[in-house]
Amino acid sequence: MLFFGVLSVLFLTVSAEYCYTDVESACGTNPKNGGLISNCNAKYGAIDTLQADLQAYANANIETSFEFLLMSTHFGNYEANRQGFKGLYRKLSDNSWEEAINLIKYIAQRGGKMDLNQLPRSKKPIKDSKVLELTELNSLAKALDSEKQLADEALRIHAQAQHHTKQDAAVAHYIEEHFMESLSERVRQLAGYSNDLKNMLEERDASLSIFLFDEYLKQTL
Repeated sequence: MLFFGVLSVLFLTVSAEYCYTDVESACGTNPKNGGLISNCNAKYGAIDTLQADLQAYANANIETSFEFLLMSTHFGNYEANRQGFKGLYRKLSDNSWEEAINLIKYIAQRGGKMDLNQLPRSKKPIKDSKVLELTELNSLAKALDSEKQLADEALRIHAQAQHHTKQDAAVAHYIEEHFMESLSERVRQLAGYSNDLKNMLEERDASLSIFLFDEYLKQTL
């Protein structure tokens, strides 16, 4: 008898976490908890634990998007007139913005909500914020560092989702599918651009090298 009593208590404790139980309580003859159905949501797995990291990562992408947009504006003005660099950074800005929006949609899809006040985990040096003082080569280096920071954070969230006690494979799969491949390609591309421009600057006139490289960027974007 004691066994069945303990089993009944455990069943009630577990069942209280379900939407069906909430609906029964709210719609019965004697509504409980003020008629609330708090468990009737889209949350499952470890989304409650991972939500803050996802919010911070979305904000990191938004921040990076605006940095690239400012860099694009800087190289696209009448003084610099580097249309290739302008197009490169505008494309990178659009990529980060689109990924941030898609991540926010995914958070909502999993029953969460976006918090724009959740600060990104990666802290950037104050000197890195002076994008209007960057040369062409320095701008490529800064862009590469920014993309690598996003890639490292994506790997951290992916690993956390996989090794969580609830093993939220859905979050891990989303990060892998929507961030891993694209970030890997952008990191490889920017690393190549940085090394190519550095080698060109060492072998010929600097102004001519930058002009030719900018023309190359315009042709490939």
